[in-house]
Amino acid sequence: MDEQKKRKVLIVDDESMNIRLLDAYLTHDYEIISASGGIEALDKVQSHNPDIILLDLMMPDITGYEVCKILKGSEKTRLIPIVMVTALSSLEDRIKGINAGADDFLTKPLDRLEIKTRVSSLLRIKKLHDELIAERDQAQNYLDLAGVMLLVLDEKGIVRLINKKGCEILGYSEDEIIGNDWFDNYVPDIFRENAINRFNSLLSGESSRNGYFEIPFLTSNQQKRIMSWTNIGLKDSEGNINGLLVSGEDITERLEAESKIKRANEYLDNLLKASPIAIISLDSKRKIVTANKNAADLLGFDVGELIARPIREFAENMDMLEFADKTDFEMIFFTKHGEKIQMNVSTSLLVDEGGKQGLIITLQDRSRLRGIFITPLTEDVDGDVRDIKVELEGGYIYVSECEDSEQSYRLFSELVRSGKPGLCITRRNPDKIRNMYGITKTPIVWLTKNKMNGQQVIDSTELFRIYPTIADFLNKIDDGVVLMDGLEYLILDNDFLSVVKLIEQTNDTIMASSSRMILQMDSNVLEKKEFHLLKRWMRSVSGDSIC
Repeated sequence: MDEQKKRKVLIVDDESMNIRLLDAYLTHDYEIISASGGIEALDKVQSHNPDIILLDLMMPDITGYEVCKILKGSEKTRLIPIVMVTALSSLEDRIKGINAGADDFLTKPLDRLEIKTRVSSLLRIKKLHDELIAERDQAQNYLDLAGVMLLVLDEKGIVRLINKKGCEILGYSEDEIIGNDWFDNYVPDIFRENAINRFNSLLSGESSRNGYFEIPFLTSNQQKRIMSWTNIGLKDSEGNINGLLVSGEDITERLEAESKIKRANEYLDNLLKASPIAIISLDSKRKIVTANKNAADLLGFDVGELIARPIREFAENMDMLEFADKTDFEMIFFTKHGEKIQMNVSTSLLVDEGGKQGLIITLQDRSRLRGIFITPLTEDVDGDVRDIKVELEGGYIYVSECEDSEQSYRLFSELVRSGKPGLCITRRNPDKIRNMYGITKTPIVWLTKNKMNGQQVIDSTELFRIYPTIADFLNKIDDGVVLMDGLEYLILDNDFLSVVKLIEQTNDTIMASSSRMILQMDSNVLEKKEFHLLKRWMRSVSGDSIC
């Protein structure tokens, strides 16, 4: 006879990830239909006539309770088994589901074996009902499973019947299999005793006569494979069990794929936990899916206290938290005790196959960073780099004593436009610098008391923020260049020795790197002794190079 279609399972859930998970578990045995909402589910029932429905409760249009009540109230659909799939587990929720007509419940997180067993059990009940209505005999129903291995074992474990698919899986002809002891010929030695004990237990009625098992078997080339078994007890005329009808499927590749996915997820999970950076991930509804210990510690919670809660409970200015790739912006987060922490935040957008968006968030306490968190960017290379005439050896601070500061900016712009990553710390307006010297990407920190939107700013009284800003930049790049112009401005609000200490600390970091720094100074502002104290570690930029 022609192979007939698999039984239809309608999966209803507004989360595509849950649909894909259930699909992966059931697709080998059943025809899968999906719907992302209650109204769509009702339409799919009318157009596809499913054999069973796995129904999520919380959906955006109408709830699973309402869908269940509508279907159970219709003569045409009231006998379709409905399994409510929910994270809710209270007695009140279950009573509400029973009143709506639910046949069974599955509680998230879902277990593959439990899902297959529940679906198999309910479909067997529905199958029996369908058989009575359509007056089909049991043998015809077995032929519906012709796409999987079918075999009959007598009470001694001898193969009495096997279908074409079973022969293909084992790699033998039908004549080579019929009459053989299944356990002696097709079950590996190490699993044989356990398989025989389970078989005898099924025959004696000590365990469930029907059930799902995963048992290794051997092919004709002695390759070990894994088969999923569903067993049905066969009775003689007196009602005694005298054999088993077994439907089996080779699930070796699927188990290997699941194992690889599990190992990959465990690896990623371990990376997340081990990361020195605080990391939180959100689902499409802005609820926390994962959080590592650093993120929990930063906010004063245990990891479990963060999971499944909306991120809005922990942050303000939510309009800044977009589903987009963004780096280095500031947001206020709340600790468990209600304290506010100013965080440096970066986000990465995630999009699954169904188009659902997620977000990975990294957090850093701004008070610990102290400086400005710099993202190095390089300019588009202007012409042939080999034509650049100026070359400053890395590992040194170069002081420019020219009264005309434009020469320092020209040198800096020439270096960054040759491809070197740069950082400019200046007293001048960044927009004017960009327009004048064609610098479009290089980060610029403005030394000013005015807090400007869209500008990275350091106040003259925040001397302590300058070194961490430079150090953060240098740690991220190789062969870069820093221009600092505005030392005189800093001296106005800080004592001279503090400024000397800043330059000394910066010089130590520059010397340990492959980068260089250009320091623009007006020597007339300082006393001669102070000027020489400040520049004693530095090299002078030659007049031919800059002035």
